[in-house]
Amino acid sequence: MITPKNRYDEIFEIEIDGWCYGLEHFPGEVQPAIVFRVVGELSVSFRAAVENHVIFDLLDVANRLARAGKYLVREKEVAFAILAHLPSPSTLDEDSQFVLAQVVDQVEQAYGGALERLQKKWLWERRKQEEQSSQEREKLKAA
Repeated sequence: MITPKNRYDEIFEIEIDGWCYGLEHFPGEVQPAIVFRVVGELSVSFRAAVENHVIFDLLDVANRLARAGKYLVREKEVAFAILAHLPSPSTLDEDSQFVLAQVVDQVEQAYGGALERLQKKWLWERRKQEEQSSQEREKLKAA
């Protein structure tokens, strides 16, 4: 069993609670775009959680954010939005890859299709990175 590093599991919970509180007490009408923006703002926290070996309950986080957003966005949509903000395994060490697999598997078990979507996303990102690296090498050769 992997234990969380740097007590990040506690920090992560506080961050999720804070964003949920902010959504619940938003001064005005909550829009779906705001819920998705909160998920995007949490992307750094999701990466840090994985890198600090926190196997967080993604479905619970999605449920809490959906509830805080007055269910304008369904839990499933929030869960898949969170998946889109998780780091690529190629950027992680072996233990963090294990943690990522555990987090992704929760959504795969609940809804299916999560791993396939992520593999396509990661392949696209890797190809884009390789293309950029190739262009940079060409520029250096030309200089």
